[in-house]
Amino acid sequence: MTKYYTTSEVAKICNVHRNTIIGAIRKGLLKIHRTPGGHARVAQEDLDDFCHRRSLPTTSLISRNNRALILDPDPKFAATLAKALRDYEYQVEAARDSFQAGYLLGKFQPNVVLVELEIGQDMTGAGVCRSVRSLPKLRDTAVIGISTDKTQEKIDALLDAGADDFVAKPFEVESLVERIVNLIGPVIVGTSGRATTGKISGKLTKRVDPKDEEDDDRMTRKAQPKNPHRTTHGGVLAGPEEEEDFGT
Repeated sequence: MTKYYTTSEVAKICNVHRNTIIGAIRKGLLKIHRTPGGHARVAQEDLDDFCHRRSLPTTSLISRNNRALILDPDPKFAATLAKALRDYEYQVEAARDSFQAGYLLGKFQPNVVLVELEIGQDMTGAGVCRSVRSLPKLRDTAVIGISTDKTQEKIDALLDAGADDFVAKPFEVESLVERIVNLIGPVIVGTSGRATTGKISGKLTKRVDPKDEEDDDRMTRKAQPKNPHRTTHGGVLAGPEEEEDFGT
């Protein structure tokens, strides 16, 4: 599930004035998308790429550390675990079959996968792990087995397939989160890029005043190049380099 940010939120995440973000959009350095109402939004992956190219760690850390995918055939257990992880500021998705799992692995691109040893007739934890390891975009994704089944042969098969850890059910959520943090690091608090050293908490982005969003959208629309053909097929605005049109 792609997350979208207003340009005001992007500025806060990158710790710069929003005029700087508007300038980056004008120069074609940052892609934007338009809502049906014409408002400018920046997709998470485009923001990640923008920050990566400029050695800005905050957004990449946000996107790297907070998406968890649960693959478990028990919907009650999955719902309970999802709720608990959300309390620790994780974005959580859950799947019960191979179709959902395949879709979410590609679309959601989790940072950690929590998988049962036996999910169904057509899917095992080891199989899921092999799928994760075969996808270049998930090369940094951690895989943790979770199960009441403590059969060593099955656990070994999961680990041999590339899993990073195994946690036996039942378990304390705090203990599971500690395992996750040890593998991929903590969830980022706020938008400063500073991680907590104790309890993991904090929101990914701050709320933006509606008036700021309206002003921001007006500024972005004003920033569109006079020649409408000066855009790329990827939606990058390629306007002139001057920024004098933007005031505070």
